[in-house]
Amino acid sequence: MVSGQETIPSCLLMTSSDPTKEKILARLVSLEEEVEQLREENEQLRQENKRLRAKLRWYEGPHTPPSKEQSDQEKSSSSDGDEDDEQPRTDGGSPGRNLGHDPEWRTAPNPDQKLEVTCDCCPECGEHFDESAGVSPRLVEEVPNPQPPEVTQYNRHYYECHSCGTQTVASHPDCPDEGQFGVNVIAQSALSRYDYRLPYRKIADRFEQLHGLELSGASAWHATERAARAGRCEYEQIRQQIKDADVVHVDETGVKRDGEQAWIWTFRTEDHTLYAVRESRGHDVPVEVLGEDFPGTVVCDGWTAYPAFSSNLQRCWAHILREAEDAAEDFEDAEPIYRKLRQTYVGLQAWLETDPTTRERAQMHRSSESGLRSLVERSVADEPVATLLGKIEGGIDHWLTFVGEPAISPTNNAAENALREPVVLRKIIGTLRNERGMFVHETLLSLLATWRQQGRNPYEELKRVVKSNEMISRTHAVPAVEPSR
Repeated sequence: MVSGQETIPSCLLMTSSDPTKEKILARLVSLEEEVEQLREENEQLRQENKRLRAKLRWYEGPHTPPSKEQSDQEKSSSSDGDEDDEQPRTDGGSPGRNLGHDPEWRTAPNPDQKLEVTCDCCPECGEHFDESAGVSPRLVEEVPNPQPPEVTQYNRHYYECHSCGTQTVASHPDCPDEGQFGVNVIAQSALSRYDYRLPYRKIADRFEQLHGLELSGASAWHATERAARAGRCEYEQIRQQIKDADVVHVDETGVKRDGEQAWIWTFRTEDHTLYAVRESRGHDVPVEVLGEDFPGTVVCDGWTAYPAFSSNLQRCWAHILREAEDAAEDFEDAEPIYRKLRQTYVGLQAWLETDPTTRERAQMHRSSESGLRSLVERSVADEPVATLLGKIEGGIDHWLTFVGEPAISPTNNAAENALREPVVLRKIIGTLRNERGMFVHETLLSLLATWRQQGRNPYEELKRVVKSNEMISRTHAVPAVEPSR
């Protein structure tokens, strides 16, 4: 090579095997056509996804409790693991625990009696057995046959005081002051209605089939009403406990009262649940239940009754995230809003797991609130997206309460879970007839939910409140004298 000339790398030299300009242009045209085809297919997939999500929203709206999506989330989370760790199913894909999971067994009860089951001879050849080679024990649990009702006649003697003329009827702890049915019948009627969700006619049929007790549907209703009246004192005690709580989850759903619109409210803490059936959905109901000067924090959704009742709120993040996700499916302007909200929520949840100090919580609260304020200041063209930003801005003082107070949950799942039972009953009974029905409904639902939260036996508790109510009524009232027959 001549000295003084620049050396050209061999890789840049054109060879006969290199593509020509025409081939390169043809390849570019082919790639552009392929990209355009992929864009069209991607747009078709986007439209199909939007159509399917719109169809899904027929029964999963923005205010659907997150528990309805729990099964799908669990499936997706279980499929995120490494494929090498997953073992093939050998049971045909039936539901159940994964292979290798430690089994759980029922605790074996202590037998009430032991029966020796022997055999004298071989069933095959007839040879006589001299002695047993061992014992193969088997525990069998059985309930006793239904028992007929016990009918007791209480000959209650009555007396007249010669000094003051007061007439007194002797009482017995097992003899009710009204009606002809005892504590067990009253407790089972209420439990059959509100735990087993039976119509009153079916409750009457159950008593007749199992115990031979002739009972009408109306009698089952009156027995259930007696259980509610007996438990009303404990209902008020639950209300007082909730009034004294630091954090209360509140929610409401519709219910019919004689065919007209009414509302069943739930107020839930860690250990107590209270239901209130009212014709109002306004802030007067929380005022009535919790008091005007309730000092605690209310965890709630975005219904206007809550900020009208209290300024110490925690708005539900599950609601706003679902609404933002739905908006992001239909409007491009909502996609960064949903992404920012989700990043904020997930980031805060992870950060709170580090157990920050009070000062760190306050700093994070200010920083996160500043981020939300900058989010709502953006300009959007679509009205639904502007509405979403308005909801975020309207609760700007209430989204981050949980950051500064460890005992507060960022979602209202507790109250939504508490409304499941009333919603199921609403589908069964249709409507409450009158004030008495509303009274029974809210009282027994509250008692049973609270007892379940506290791990108490609802049947035993119902018998307890009915019997204690009988004792209280005897203490504060003089029974009327019935003439002998």
